[in-house]
Amino acid sequence: MVKEQMQTDNLKVPHEKDALRPRSPSPSLPSAEIPSFLPSNPSADDAAHEQAMKDKFRKFWMSSLAEGFKEDLEEIRKEPNLGPSRLALLIDSLAAGADVFTSSASSGTDMNEVDVVMGE
Repeated sequence: MVKEQMQTDNLKVPHEKDALRPRSPSPSLPSAEIPSFLPSNPSADDAAHEQAMKDKFRKFWMSSLAEGFKEDLEEIRKEPNLGPSRLALLIDSLAAGADVFTSSASSGTDMNEVDVVMGE
């Protein structure tokens, strides 16, 4: 009997209480309606205003680049290999920087970076 006690002191002996019990089902979660994160369809007036703001911002962006990098652009202009196709590529590349800023139609948020810069 002493030998049995020594063995049971070091080991946990399963009892009927410790046997696996069937799990009770979890209560069902209440259904919650998730709002859409997609922007609503803009009207024709909104789309026209949006395009006008993008065009205005692009002009602002290009004039800011021309003013800020005047000396660098002057050096590039003197390059003998700068033909019409390369000049068009340079202009398109510089103008593409304006597309980094968000506008109301593309962002889906309250923050409209183009309107902030243009002061509207």
